[in-house]
Amino acid sequence: RSSRTLKASDLRIRENGVEQTIRDVRLERPPAHFAFVVDRSLSMGDGRLEAALRAVTSELSQLREGDTASLVMFNHHVTPGRAIRTGDDLVHQSSGMVPSGGTSLRDALASIASPDRTYAIVITDGGDRNSELSDEVALQLISGTKTIVSAIVLGSTASFLDRAATNTGGAIVRANAGSIGSALHGLLTDINSRYLVVYQSNTSNRGWRSVEVRPQRSGVRVLAARKGYFAAP
Repeated sequence: RSSRTLKASDLRIRENGVEQTIRDVRLERPPAHFAFVVDRSLSMGDGRLEAALRAVTSELSQLREGDTASLVMFNHHVTPGRAIRTGDDLVHQSSGMVPSGGTSLRDALASIASPDRTYAIVITDGGDRNSELSDEVALQLISGTKTIVSAIVLGSTASFLDRAATNTGGAIVRANAGSIGSALHGLLTDINSRYLVVYQSNTSNRGWRSVEVRPQRSGVRVLAARKGYFAAP
């Protein structure tokens, strides 16, 4: 963040320790897809699931023209993402859903992997007991895309979520049933106020690539940025 609009010369980017040339810095948030990934396992009882769905319904108004959204519900099974445009859509899709079963968090998050710009917002109690995918495989699927992962966690944070958010430049927010709405509002407000930094990688090697973004002048702070991605040329 800065008190004035950033320029390319205000930042430095290194990929795998190698300096990169920044082509552009834009104060904008291009149209994107928002995937709301909501845990409906048994541990989301006591009003947690209902509070999560109410929060998503309320905050859909923060999406902008050109954005799309979907709802992914999961316990030990993952429901394929379904488009939502209004709160009525969400109510219809979640009708009859009650907290039950186990948790397949990694499988649910990996199911939304897409080449399109996507903001994945997970609402969960943080556990994962049933996923078929390992941490590493799920992280590769997510980090090789334009997906930014953030999460509202109602319990202890899973290391997988920490790594997914850190790698992609997202955030982890702790909340309870009564504060999910304000937590989601804060996440979406932050997403809508971010800068887009454009650079062209100078390597074509397959594998994990670390990304380091640093300020180049005083008065600039980097609060959140992608820390890496998995390249699969």
